[in-house]
Amino acid sequence: MANTIAAFSEMVTSQEIVCATKTQNGFAISLSSNEIVFLDEVCEIVSKHIPDEEIIALNDTDRGIFAVNVEGDIIMIKKHQIEKIFSGNGCKDASFSKDKFFILQESNELFLIDNAGESRFSTILNDPIIIHSSDQGDYVVVASEDGSLTILDDNLQVSHHSVPRDDDVEVISKISTDGLGKILVSRSSLGLVVDERAVNRIELWDFEEGLIGEAEVPSRITCITPYRDGYVAGCFEGEIILIKSNLQVSIISKMEYSISEILEWEGDIIASYWFFVERLSPLGRKIWSFEHQNLVKGLLKLENDGILIFGNSVSTNDSNHITIIHPNTDPKEDDIIPSQDFDSIDLSNEGHSGMLTDNESSAALSRSTIDGIESLISDINEPIEDITHANEQANEDLLQSLSSTARSLNIPPVANAGEDITMASNEDSKADVTLDGSGSYDPDGEIVAWSWSTGGGRKLGQSKIVRVRLVPGVHVFTLRVTDNMGAESESSMTVRII
Repeated sequence: MANTIAAFSEMVTSQEIVCATKTQNGFAISLSSNEIVFLDEVCEIVSKHIPDEEIIALNDTDRGIFAVNVEGDIIMIKKHQIEKIFSGNGCKDASFSKDKFFILQESNELFLIDNAGESRFSTILNDPIIIHSSDQGDYVVVASEDGSLTILDDNLQVSHHSVPRDDDVEVISKISTDGLGKILVSRSSLGLVVDERAVNRIELWDFEEGLIGEAEVPSRITCITPYRDGYVAGCFEGEIILIKSNLQVSIISKMEYSISEILEWEGDIIASYWFFVERLSPLGRKIWSFEHQNLVKGLLKLENDGILIFGNSVSTNDSNHITIIHPNTDPKEDDIIPSQDFDSIDLSNEGHSGMLTDNESSAALSRSTIDGIESLISDINEPIEDITHANEQANEDLLQSLSSTARSLNIPPVANAGEDITMASNEDSKADVTLDGSGSYDPDGEIVAWSWSTGGGRKLGQSKIVRVRLVPGVHVFTLRVTDNMGAESESSMTVRII
């Protein structure tokens, strides 16, 4: 059983949501159609503005809403007026502080601009890709394409500079500041050199003192936020980790997909992954789950007791949903996270238990093949013809060695859960759906086990094909296959019932 909460309010748009910021009475969003839309706390539209270029960053201040477009221009929106206060020349990244703007231009020039639009300082950097300023704007951290890290003061003078190790390829994925002069940096390498160095690690910096220390993390960090006396971070492999001020790292939870966003809420943790948002205790206990209509792209705390959720649709024909939830809502128990006002998946009926009929079992036994795979395996396993010419004997030995090696290696199976499905419900507001994994195959052996599960981890069946009865909403299913050598792979698909 899962504890779930429902949406407080919601709106839908056909345009992609690029970015968002909270406002005094609600929030504002930027759409791919170049529109900036202001909404109140119940997702009702207050006003719309159409700048000349697409907006990539938004920030709310006492003076009004400031926006940065793809050209690096800064515009100010106050009441119903739009005013350009700074002209750029192509924008790679932007970061806001309390009363300053840091704009990274395509020319690799970093500008510090005050809220009146005056350029105070600028400097040229070496292939910068990420900038992150402190909340007060007293320093800015820059990550470069070659993996180097630069910390600059509010005069854009270099305070600290760290170059990557010259015997590896490194990249900085995330940067977080805590308001106390501490900077947490996530760094990953390709691991070209086998030694004691961690492939994925964090570095803790102090603006004044420089590097304090580093520690290993389980996989590449995708999001970080300050938490209590340290940080909480989400990782690419789905881990949620706590990082204490002494760089002690502990895994408190493991999700099925990469963590996209993470927030602190009243001492708890709110994290998003795939279509889901969950609230966790500091020990990793799941308090509630919420299923969004889209892949979750962003979480934003609002001025009231709400959190804004927005995402990207999985298809160009689908809508983009903007949802507000209230995290302190009392959760309810449900088997699978349902769409609002509908029952959960009905698996109690024996006809929809996940077991196949005799006809379906016969059809499932015919192995699906991929063009070229059988021929390739046959070629590898065919004995190599004897070569009579003495000067070709070395080539024969090499080919025999390669063939033997190919037979000894186990190539993992390829899971194929099938294409995403959209279908209408029947008069009972339900739909019978067949999940077909018969497109899965193993290049060098055979698949011996199939396992279907829901996005929440509930097991459905252990056949190539299972049937489920669904209610309207978005449902995610995962197929795991195992080959005769024990290797596994997974594939997921989405079913939308309308």
